[in-house]
Amino acid sequence: MRSEIPTRFDRSKETEIYAAWEASGQFKPEGKGEPFSMVVPPPNVTGELHLGHALTYAIHDILARNRRRRGYRVLLVPGADHAGIATQALVEKKIRAEQKLGREEINRETFEKEAWQWTNYFLPKIKSSLRRFGLSCDWGRFRFTLDEHSQTAVRSAFVRLHQKGLVYRGRYLVNWDTKLQTAISDDEVVYQPKPGRLYWIKYGPVSVATTRPETKLGDTALAVHPDDMRYKKYIGQEISYLTETGETAKLPVIADKAVDPEFGSGVVKVTPAHDHADWAMLQRHKEIGFNEVIGPDGKITQDGPYLGLSIDQAREKIVADLTKQGLIEKTTDYTIRTPLSERSGAPVEPRLSVEWFVKTTELKEQARQAVKSGAIKFFPKNLEKVYFHWLDNLHDWCVSRQLWWGHRLPVWFCQTKTGTISNSQFSISKQTQNSKFEIQNSSDGYAVSLEEPKTCPICKTCQMKQSKEVLDTWFSSGLWPFSALGWPNEEAADLKAFFPTSLLETGADILFFWVSRMIMLSLALTGEVPFRQVYFHGLILDQSGKKMSKSKGNVLDPIQLIEKYGADALRMSLIGNTSAGADQKYSEQKIIKYRNFVTKIWNASRFVALTVGDLTHTAAKAEQTKLDPTEEKFFKDLAKLEQDHNRYLDQFKLALAMERLYEFFWHDFADKFLEYEKMVIREADQPQRAVRSRAALGLALARLLELLGDFAPFVVEEIKQTMLTGNARINSNDA
Repeated sequence: MRSEIPTRFDRSKETEIYAAWEASGQFKPEGKGEPFSMVVPPPNVTGELHLGHALTYAIHDILARNRRRRGYRVLLVPGADHAGIATQALVEKKIRAEQKLGREEINRETFEKEAWQWTNYFLPKIKSSLRRFGLSCDWGRFRFTLDEHSQTAVRSAFVRLHQKGLVYRGRYLVNWDTKLQTAISDDEVVYQPKPGRLYWIKYGPVSVATTRPETKLGDTALAVHPDDMRYKKYIGQEISYLTETGETAKLPVIADKAVDPEFGSGVVKVTPAHDHADWAMLQRHKEIGFNEVIGPDGKITQDGPYLGLSIDQAREKIVADLTKQGLIEKTTDYTIRTPLSERSGAPVEPRLSVEWFVKTTELKEQARQAVKSGAIKFFPKNLEKVYFHWLDNLHDWCVSRQLWWGHRLPVWFCQTKTGTISNSQFSISKQTQNSKFEIQNSSDGYAVSLEEPKTCPICKTCQMKQSKEVLDTWFSSGLWPFSALGWPNEEAADLKAFFPTSLLETGADILFFWVSRMIMLSLALTGEVPFRQVYFHGLILDQSGKKMSKSKGNVLDPIQLIEKYGADALRMSLIGNTSAGADQKYSEQKIIKYRNFVTKIWNASRFVALTVGDLTHTAAKAEQTKLDPTEEKFFKDLAKLEQDHNRYLDQFKLALAMERLYEFFWHDFADKFLEYEKMVIREADQPQRAVRSRAALGLALARLLELLGDFAPFVVEEIKQTMLTGNARINSNDA
């Protein structure tokens, strides 16, 4: 039988090996051991998975297999994210390319049908990739953030937060994607430095330096620093000035400490409806009001010669008109930090819009204490300071989106009149005009409810209409640690057994946008932290240290790498020489190193199997065998390696655990111990001595395979199936 052992590991068997693991049900949490739970960060259904995904799922699987092997009751929950705005942008692009239609030319029902077709195409690909990575998750618990259970969880969360006074509706300045025409979150805005101009424009007796002359159409004031002696005499006065069209206008001058006297002339124009800093200034000087001049499509809305022009067109024409009037003092080169939508690439404009917000400013202190007290531990710890700094500067979270793909707000509007009612089933509000600076034109009454009210609780007669808006993707993602375990059913078995989860593993780049929101929403809705520990990994860069992107042509496809080198080699190459939170440079040379290690594991195991015979029987016999000094030292070192291995993984020092194992197997075991026992067997003057050596080899290999199975489960499983007696495939974590 042993002569039939293949000379190399056949990587094509990996899918067969995984299918056997899955069919055996070994990834389900069984036994009475201490629970250890993780919910897998759900990948977006926007396309194929990348190396960053492969890294995070390798880390999840290594920790899960290690804990499972040590007797823990391990639950690893897989899933996928509907990725609202990202999927919407891609599906719109697909419809434009294939049908030559824009969103305005199709209806919501048609779009949703296309989006579900897109999702149903990529979901199987995502599941297949996770299996190829070797992720030992319980597939019977798979969740999609837009499935029926998730919809119930999202509606319940929104309603409960509204009942607690933690969700409100108001008119504020938000980030606005001028192409998708929706509010977007801060994480969906990318800033790109672009060469621009700083225009020095005359405003009567003073001049103002600005990069955005087109927004002067919406100016409501000029502002100076209160201690700037140059302009003291103008504070509280109105200044007359000539406009770009040759007309005379007036603006009040206000004093505000936010003005930097060193920038430009020390005078700034204030355009509250189109600048975040100016909007903040408006809150301190409400008398100046605001004037909206740019519409949702990024075009000028003010009547006159600039009506309908894009921002760039309006800037060009206004500058030309100002020049004709002699109102441009000078222009200078200036690098502009330009905000763009990450999803559409379109300019992002600050825009006043009636939106729904979560009062994260009221939740942040609890979230701070959860980490400060040690209830949640970050690895690396230095990210705690970054997290606290972010909380210090936190604003309320705009969660409504003017999109079609996502969770529609559980809000229904009365069609006839307004009113105010509150009870356990409905949360109903009337928007009133407190001042012209807050909520305006929002006289519609609404009901926030899990289900559509059968009878309008406001007018008692109308058929209420549901809000057309959807929730930010991060809202449903923020519920993930507990919604994936059965919440809002507080009696759900998984929720009671595995929540709070033991660990969250994710990228350091989404600390603010996902991790922080999970902490806040979990504390608000369950009274518990969502997880006990958070391990952050860094970005994977190319070998030159540049971010990988398709446009640069430096992307490596993890599935193609698996086809070429095997999943074990990919997993180990992503873990090797890395540390928590640190970015890593990656190239194929790294994976070749671990492909060679997989070959070394196979060849050494094959030699032992051919030399020893029945590894299971021989390893057991070795427990009662007397060892010589060389063998005693080896097994003493091996025992320390086993202890260190588990300790390192518990401390999230995965790279150190793997490199120690790599060095020990290759050098201490294969180069030294195996060669030593070969010599003893060859030169033994008594048959019993050779038997002892074979037993020691079998025991050493069996114990090393245990550790190797955490990092390289496929080759270890095939070694056990091929080189141990019996025909049944066994657990890759069993000795």
